[in-house]
Amino acid sequence: MSLEETKARLLAANDTAEELLSQVNDLYVEETRSEEKVLKDALTQLHNAGEIDLIKLVRGVDKSFSGHDFFKILHVFENVLPSLDASIEDVLRCLLHLTQQAGRDLAIGGVYRAFQHFCSVEAHRPRDSVEFILAQTDLSQYAPFLSSSILAYDSNCVTDAIQTAENLIANKNEMVRSQAYFILGRLDVGEDQANVIWELLSGSGERESGCCASVIRATISFGDAFPSYWPRIEEFLLIFVEDSPPEVLYEISNIVAFMRVELPEGVLRLLLKQFANVSTEHKGIIDNINHILVNLVGKGEFPQALKLLESILTAGVKFPQLAYFSSELLSKHQKLLNHIVTKWFLSGDPSLCHSISDLLHDFTDKHVELKAEMALLGDKVKQIFVSHKAVGWLFTCPVVAASFILSIYETASRSTRKELEQILYDPLLLSYPGELKRFFQSCIDIGFQEHPYELLLGKLQAYHSDIDKVSGLKELMAPRENISAYWKESDKNMQAAYENASRGSIIDLIATRQTLLYGNSSIYYIHQGDGEQVRQEMQMQSFSHSTEMPRLNVLDPESLDYILRVYRCERMKNEVNS
Repeated sequence: MSLEETKARLLAANDTAEELLSQVNDLYVEETRSEEKVLKDALTQLHNAGEIDLIKLVRGVDKSFSGHDFFKILHVFENVLPSLDASIEDVLRCLLHLTQQAGRDLAIGGVYRAFQHFCSVEAHRPRDSVEFILAQTDLSQYAPFLSSSILAYDSNCVTDAIQTAENLIANKNEMVRSQAYFILGRLDVGEDQANVIWELLSGSGERESGCCASVIRATISFGDAFPSYWPRIEEFLLIFVEDSPPEVLYEISNIVAFMRVELPEGVLRLLLKQFANVSTEHKGIIDNINHILVNLVGKGEFPQALKLLESILTAGVKFPQLAYFSSELLSKHQKLLNHIVTKWFLSGDPSLCHSISDLLHDFTDKHVELKAEMALLGDKVKQIFVSHKAVGWLFTCPVVAASFILSIYETASRSTRKELEQILYDPLLLSYPGELKRFFQSCIDIGFQEHPYELLLGKLQAYHSDIDKVSGLKELMAPRENISAYWKESDKNMQAAYENASRGSIIDLIATRQTLLYGNSSIYYIHQGDGEQVRQEMQMQSFSHSTEMPRLNVLDPESLDYILRVYRCERMKNEVNS
């Protein structure tokens, strides 16, 4: 479609604002499928000629109106704004309306860039914009546009821009000061003005969380532009970020996770240290830490990642809150996973050992096989100790626990092997004769370490043979009423666990529960547009799921519970508190 045709369609729809907005919406959609891009020029020419008032039109946009898509209109306006002839006052009032309509939607970010471009077209606009904003009664609403205004200063007026930002720092309004610090970190200045900006940033005595966050971000941006200042920046941040409130911690986490700046090791270590006391309630901070951990591991910075991980887990964060990092660790970083598991089991720290259980619990179906890092296990005491921890904390993941212990078995001494065989046999193999027997047999089939597997399976077979010999003795059989009472109690506990686990389930949010007393089908009705109801019948389908319960939990629950508690709680014998 030609420029003139587009202009004609716009003028033809100019009777009402709703009709014109709908036409702009339709033309935008058509243009996305065409190689010709004339809508911007058509709107610019019609507005600048006074035939339509685009600013007034957009200022009346209602996000809830169904005749057009709000974000399509927003995108069109962003493209056209820099080329419009309009007063600063009208443009700012229009942009304020758009930001209020968009709410917290991130798509509104383009408005600020478009306004900066608009201000840069004429030299007087940045100053006029700042004057107008500061003259407003409701300053906080207009304050976000200050950065766009000052960053639009011509490159020959950098000194004026710095002076304007310095004046804003003295303002009583927190949002205005926050914008001023943000500007200082973004100004394109030379070495001569760099020291002036550094003095303004480092001399900040801010305590308001919003301003502190802006100072930190500006300081990091400044360091990226002027690397020679990094030692001074580290010195400054050491005091400035101490005991930061959650709002500032969130900004720090956002900077480290997503800001494209190569931070010096000292600065990075300082910022990461701030997360040691993060609260489990601060979901936004934890989500950002999730990305930080993935980034650190991806760059091979394992010590930094491990130190950060240990600090937040000790503070109460759980692995389920770090789903992204957990997935990356289990699928791509087996060597690091082995190091973490070995190190944490060796530490005996209950919170870290419990974290291993949390990490591996939901991934047992993926057959994660652990290998101990033998460089950390120099003697028999340590090897037996971490094997006990593996059984205690990974008891419900028998293959994972067994693979970890068997990796120690490969290089262990003869006396250590004897103890490891006993640990594998009791309580692991006796509790999970099905799953572990299949695992051991698969290892035998591929010719891997046949001796321990055959030995363990032989002991299991002998154990079952002894049970078969005495299974018919009435003196050893429990009374029927005891068996009945046991299974009733077990069913009651399972039902309570099911109800507790399903409470708050997503199924309850998307579906209605129904209890079927009899029959093999469910009847429901579909409501049609004309009010009629159509009867539908759905045949019920059967499904099943099985899992192996630990056999010793039935045969000797007290002894099993005792040994697992011992394995979990025991400490190294050479420790002071042993």
